[in-house]
Amino acid sequence: MVAGYSLLFAVSRGFVESERLDRHQLLVAALSDGLRDGRVTLPLPPGLGVKAEWIKTRLVVPPQTIRSADGRVWLISRTPLDSPSQQASVLEVRQDITASVARSQRDLLLLIAVAGGSVLFTSALLRLVIWRGLIQPLRGFTHELEQLEADSLGSHVLNPAEQPSEFRSIVEAFNQLQTRLAEAWQRERRFVDGVAHELRTPITVISIHAQRLQAEPSQNSPAAVALIAAEAKRLGELISVMLDFARVDAGRLALAVIELEPEALLLRAFERLQGLAPDRLSLAPPVQDDLPLIHADADRVHQCLAALVENALRYSDGAVQLGVSGYSTGVTLHVRDQGPGIPVAERNQVLERFARGRTATGTQGSGLGLAIAHDLMRAMQGELLIGDAPGGGADLQLRFKISDRQLVP
Repeated sequence: MVAGYSLLFAVSRGFVESERLDRHQLLVAALSDGLRDGRVTLPLPPGLGVKAEWIKTRLVVPPQTIRSADGRVWLISRTPLDSPSQQASVLEVRQDITASVARSQRDLLLLIAVAGGSVLFTSALLRLVIWRGLIQPLRGFTHELEQLEADSLGSHVLNPAEQPSEFRSIVEAFNQLQTRLAEAWQRERRFVDGVAHELRTPITVISIHAQRLQAEPSQNSPAAVALIAAEAKRLGELISVMLDFARVDAGRLALAVIELEPEALLLRAFERLQGLAPDRLSLAPPVQDDLPLIHADADRVHQCLAALVENALRYSDGAVQLGVSGYSTGVTLHVRDQGPGIPVAERNQVLERFARGRTATGTQGSGLGLAIAHDLMRAMQGELLIGDAPGGGADLQLRFKISDRQLVP
């Protein structure tokens, strides 16, 4: 705006000076014509505000403005013109432009006053707009942020319709952030509650039997010692799983990714897990087609298979079968049971930490097996899928996609 007014001042001043110069040149032309045809004689009568005289010089200068000692402003020009009495003379015309300059200055001051008032009014209006459209919403937004606490995430949702249009996208992003943080906080609370619950049981069992052994040191209690050892092992496994969860969440899970032959990998896993239930665990016949190599961490794949087998043995009564199959873009390792299966509506839920389906009611378990297998598969750029086994039951699948790009360990 200031630049615009500055340009307006410059244009206005240039226009006034150009108009004044044009009038002066018209005056000089009229005097020159009058002197040639004898209608005008020098000196000119006083009171006209114009003085003209012949000067003996050949120096011709463009019109220029000077200020006399009495404060008057004169526009002076010199024009070559033959005088009646002398040859090659120059006509000097002095025009009194004091009143015109004063009028121009007055108009310019008026324009400056109008421009200043306009700038002040615009600034006040802009201040009001910024106050209502930006500062007030930002203060309200700051107040909402100050009111946020972990337990109140998601409850302070702002209405975008009540905000200025320029601010609505920020409000919507803030509401979405609140929702994500609230979901993450709820998951964290469920995780902590689950950890406390799962750790309490083995610690209590170990404590009770340790106190009993201390009270009866002379008696041999192999059953109590075995129970303490079993619960201590379970406690160690829980802590190991918690550490894996923490590493996955922090992106610090170390993976030793190598090329693996699927059927050999499954056979080694079967040999390691067969001792859990020799009469129930079986290995499916090998496939006829050659399967491509997969890129994965062998120990982590064994950990996933162990979690799926233990889950199948715990929640079903029939046989549990390990198998492998290929598909157009990858390889799938299967753990199939003959239990009640997992309803479609619960398949995403049971992959969350400490979450269990309705079919698990009445069966002891931590709700961590499928969750850790799910996280480990994602870390290896695979996925854990839940399907239906032929003839009934669940088909838990570790699916590895095959591509030219190898996984980065």
